Amino acid sequence: MTITLLEKLADGQLLKISERPWDEKLMQALDAANYVLIGGKEYEMIEGRLNLDLNVFELLLVAIGSEGGGNKQ
Repeated sequence: MTITLLEKLADGQLLKISERPWDEKLMQALDAANYVLIGGKEYEMIEGRLNLDLNVFELLLVAIGSEGGGNKQ
């Protein structure tokens, strides 16, 4: 399956960071992980959406230390 990684910016816009194929093991790891590192930058995983029209799993991320969207607890 293809994963599209989208960063939610402070103004609410979405920035496509990456699109890459993931195997079953990486998909299972999504259940245990809350954060990902991409290009040396840490992101919090906010939510995912399965786009059946495109056969893509879209993962919404917020950069750590940013004023982007997501839950501020």
